[in-house]
Amino acid sequence: MIDQGDVGFLKIHTAGDESPEIQWMNREFLMAPDRSRGTWIGFFGADLKLLPGAYPVVVKIPSTGFRRQIDVTVRSKDYGVRRLTLPKELVDLDAITLERVKREAAIMKQALEERATVPHWTGPFVKPVSGEVIGPFGQASIINGMPRSPHSGVDLKGERGTPVVAINNGRVVLTGEHFFSGLFAVVDHGGAIQSMYFHLDKILVHQAEQVTKGQTLGLMGATGRATGPHLHFGIRINGARIDPVPFMKLNESMEPR
Repeated sequence: MIDQGDVGFLKIHTAGDESPEIQWMNREFLMAPDRSRGTWIGFFGADLKLLPGAYPVVVKIPSTGFRRQIDVTVRSKDYGVRRLTLPKELVDLDAITLERVKREAAIMKQALEERATVPHWTGPFVKPVSGEVIGPFGQASIINGMPRSPHSGVDLKGERGTPVVAINNGRVVLTGEHFFSGLFAVVDHGGAIQSMYFHLDKILVHQAEQVTKGQTLGLMGATGRATGPHLHFGIRINGARIDPVPFMKLNESMEPR
């Protein structure tokens, strides 16, 4: 049983070295090998706005024909409301800016919907910065008195120029400067896990670059729609918007590899 915006952890033992294939929400991903032979681990997530109910996790081992279904109950969760006051030009967009935002949203959507790859990540994921959460995940946003999209990541406290690091091994699938996100980087860690780093002051990696856990991706800033320096940190698992806080806590119980 998990909540909307929460993450589940799978650990599977097999007789051989073949990786099980997992299907969740009609999307497939491969698992990562654990420390012992024939043991595999992976994550699946329930989107922030996934309707409550029972959903199947399907486990398959293609060479043997093995197939098993596990029903997971997703519960509703109230993340509360945040109210922000921002400059009018960052909220009430003119036609040219609105067209730009639509183009950028399509670019981001395409990057986040890339087909899942073999896991690059290994061992526990690390925090991108050490700062505390100043903007929680999932809150409904009221900006200048008008309802907007919910907060799909967490805002982490820090000073301008603070190094922002990759939470695990992966490949940089997108960098750029968007109206809302400012300077940003998106890393694909394989196994259907992606991480996002927004409002950077400077990007220090390139698109398609392979990065390692703890490598500096950029410097914290306040670019895009931001009222001051901080890091907007997001996680996608199987395309689902996931609260990074429980994801990182879940990783604390994993042994280093």
